[in-house]
Amino acid sequence: MIKAAFFDIDGTLLSFKTHAMPESTKRALRALRERVISTGRSMLELVDELKNGFDAYITLNGQLCLDETGAYRDVPVDAEDARTIVEHAYREHRYDILVQQPEASFVSRLSDRVRTVGDKVGIQYHEESYEKALSAPIYQFCVFVDPGEEHVFLDYTHNVKATRWTELFCDVVPQEGGKAYGVAATLKRFGLEPEEAVAFGDGQNDLSMFEAVGTSVAMGNAWDSVKERATFVTNDVDDDGIYHACRRLGLL
Repeated sequence: MIKAAFFDIDGTLLSFKTHAMPESTKRALRALRERVISTGRSMLELVDELKNGFDAYITLNGQLCLDETGAYRDVPVDAEDARTIVEHAYREHRYDILVQQPEASFVSRLSDRVRTVGDKVGIQYHEESYEKALSAPIYQFCVFVDPGEEHVFLDYTHNVKATRWTELFCDVVPQEGGKAYGVAATLKRFGLEPEEAVAFGDGQNDLSMFEAVGTSVAMGNAWDSVKERATFVTNDVDDDGIYHACRRLGLL
């Protein structure tokens, strides 16, 4: 029996076309028991309609997990690795980065690629200084490099790994990080087993989440590699994908 549902945001709950939830998705969410956001976004980057109505939030790809009582998983990027990536971006201009801290989210440079990503997800990024980037723990970076170029920072760091949901950038989190860790912490928090949970996603950064639950659903607009590893594939986000999957699972 499924008792909890974990949802990616971009391309899963939110449409890339409208940057909003389809009405059918809202109806499905109201019928579910335990609803958990599982996203690469920070709490600062959530649209208003996602800030309420969920029992917990797995943010920054599993590095900062919160419920109404506060944080129950809190794992920032290793400080030395964080400084290395910041130095490479700000001082050496090897690549552009999005810096994600608990109370701030900003980029090193508003390049064309950064603006393209912002338009894709409906977020208006802004620049901040080198000093700001090192002023607080960093929980995740988005490094704007092409697939296959991750070595430009992985060769110089020791405790981070990279994953993707777009070819425009990669998410960079601690080695012992990712959505699977956030899901595991959340299941423990609610006293649930993996077999009692379902996860919905569309990008490669959702694959670890799929492995942490008993049932996984790939959106119709998901990457092929994600569809191949899901329990089943539903419709596109814009074609009532969440609603149809919940009906198929007997949750509605």
